[in-house]
Amino acid sequence: MSNDDPTVRRILPQQSQMNSFSFAPQQYTQRETQKNYVFVDEHNRHKRLKVMRACEGCRRRKIKCDAATTNTWPCSACIRLKLHCVRPNGFDGANDSTTYDTTPMNPSDQYQQMPMQHQVMNPGTKISPAAMYGAPQPGYPDPSAQYQHVQYDTSQQPGGMPYGAVAPSGSMMEQHYAGQNVFPTPPMHQPPPPPAAQQQPSPEAYSPGEYQHHDLADLLGTLKVNETGTAPYLRNKASFRREEEPAIEDDEEFPANLPRPAPGHKIRIPPELMPDDETALNYFDLYFTHVHPYVPVLCKTVFYQQWNTDRNSISPLILEAIFAMGGRLAEEPGEGQQWLALASRHADSFMDIPRLSTLQALLMILKAREAAPKRGYYYRSWMTVVQCVQMGKDLGLDEHHEDHQAGISCEFTPVECQLRKRLWQLVFVCEVMVGAPQGRHDHAVKLNTVDFTAARPVPGCEESEYHISRNFSYFSQVVRTVATMSKVYTRLRRRKDWGVDPEFQQLGQSFNTWLTELPPDLAISFPPDGSPPWIPSHFIGNMHGYYYLAMILFHRPILSFLDPNSPDGQWKRHMMICYSSAKALCRLQEATLNSFGLTGLQCMQRGFSFSLYAGLSCIVIHLVGFRRG
Repeated sequence: MSNDDPTVRRILPQQSQMNSFSFAPQQYTQRETQKNYVFVDEHNRHKRLKVMRACEGCRRRKIKCDAATTNTWPCSACIRLKLHCVRPNGFDGANDSTTYDTTPMNPSDQYQQMPMQHQVMNPGTKISPAAMYGAPQPGYPDPSAQYQHVQYDTSQQPGGMPYGAVAPSGSMMEQHYAGQNVFPTPPMHQPPPPPAAQQQPSPEAYSPGEYQHHDLADLLGTLKVNETGTAPYLRNKASFRREEEPAIEDDEEFPANLPRPAPGHKIRIPPELMPDDETALNYFDLYFTHVHPYVPVLCKTVFYQQWNTDRNSISPLILEAIFAMGGRLAEEPGEGQQWLALASRHADSFMDIPRLSTLQALLMILKAREAAPKRGYYYRSWMTVVQCVQMGKDLGLDEHHEDHQAGISCEFTPVECQLRKRLWQLVFVCEVMVGAPQGRHDHAVKLNTVDFTAARPVPGCEESEYHISRNFSYFSQVVRTVATMSKVYTRLRRRKDWGVDPEFQQLGQSFNTWLTELPPDLAISFPPDGSPPWIPSHFIGNMHGYYYLAMILFHRPILSFLDPNSPDGQWKRHMMICYSSAKALCRLQEATLNSFGLTGLQCMQRGFSFSLYAGLSCIVIHLVGFRRG
């Protein structure tokens, strides 16, 4: 906008950090002192006064509404809280002498009270009111319009509710979002308003108080992701604690084609099912190219040596898991499903004693099941992780790093030593990435038992294995930050203001440290024009995507305890970090999809579930600036 325009309010220096957000309270007209009494049925007088005559805001907060007795609008409570006073449904205010002032505001006041969704537009463009507030929709007006002389358009607001601020208290989960605000019911008999009135913005858009008591994540329903990063659709405690549901026999897609081993015989792959060498090598190549960076449970060099010299030394469970993932990557879902069914059938036979090969296979099967989820997939995944954690401890993987730190010599070869380090890293990563979104913050893998240092080249292994180990170490460092957040949250969650506790806020430094310590070949540069960045591999793109998701998970809870109207600008600073991280995450997923297709998203730990979870985490943040640009 031009600085010479006398109708434009100048932006103060303290507002320059995030001038697209404004939270000016609504200006009300002079209250009338006259009390307009109406007839009330004496038998139900107490009910009607409390239920039918209180405004919507007082009903939700369960506080006394003086308008119920004085019939004067807005009520004193809404004026004190600087909220828009919405009259109760079913009340006919046509004869009420108290109305909103419909005189137009001067341009400077209109800019001061502009709703945030409209402020994030390009400030250098002059927009007419009709273009700014959208075309009127006569079929679905504002539900509160039937109580006023002016109909306001809410078609540009999600759910009829402005995104003003994150709820300041932890009680937002206990409040229920009123359904009539999300899906307004059109009045049955209401004449269309005059054209001049249709272009006036709703007073509800000016009030930041509505969102201070409602989380916009509630608009996502069962797909919401709350401020602590927990997704109820992944783990619904209430459904677990209700009456038990009967178990259902799982349907096997290939029951007849899978021979059952004879009792007392060694588990092996039936020769008639074993693929030829060319197909097997193709599956191996697809696995090590796409999946191995995320599930580094094998040493590629050692595996090919075993395949070429002694195939019987390879666990059949490992081969079945590789064939299951290779079949799907080769666009042969039938083959992949058959191998996954065979691996699932054989897995229980390998649970008699802890074996390193069994742990490797279980982690691979966990990955293979991402592409073919069955009933109870999320809980089954967690129980598989629990098995892996316990088996890893039984194998001494939790003591391996501590032994090295204590100077105790390792009895394994350098290749085996590095493999054990990667295995325990992966168990830790799976526990956090599977458990944290389900609200499981008390992790069994202790941080001091995991070696997060970048790997060094190991004699006897290919150079690609060195890069796999090094890259996965940096990926596990991001997961460590999320695990630390969960650990601190578990300790502080009983406190009233845990989000602004210094112990929690100091975790933000680890994000900057990780980004600055990245090797140049793992860094990503974002083009200034907003286009998707170039990424050398989908692993690097997904790793950075998880980093920006962790940024959102860290800063979003802090918003709940900050005042958006505070002059220090702290709320706006954290909001801007969340918004920038959400944009970066979406651009990374777009770049991954453009360069590597759906395979690039599916290969990430947790597969498409991660993409969905990350997208849902960004939606609420994007609601703030969906008008920007």
